[in-house]
Amino acid sequence: MISSLITSFVLTMIIELIIIKLFFFKSKVFKFVLLVNLLTNPLVVYIYNLLFIFGYIHRFTVLIILEILVFIIEGILYKLLIGTTLKKAIFASFIANLAAFLVGLLL
Repeated sequence: MISSLITSFVLTMIIELIIIKLFFFKSKVFKFVLLVNLLTNPLVVYIYNLLFIFGYIHRFTVLIILEILVFIIEGILYKLLIGTTLKKAIFASFIANLAAFLVGLLL
């Protein structure tokens, strides 16, 4: 479980950092992406792994719900940390999380 947490976190950081940097190129976003993902990524991966271990049937549904909550929470945090509009922060968070999610599905 620890290796999946680390792998997921590193992959998510790389993908989200690239995308968030494209949206907020004037800002030094690395520390913000790191902080936001330290708050959200381990929790989502941990919950998903627990559901997998215990054979929960609706894992994918729960994962989608968790991902929706994550991109909203991360968007709010980016708005507060970077000082952009909520609309831009939510949109950037959505694109970054969608990309990370899709890459994760492929792997």
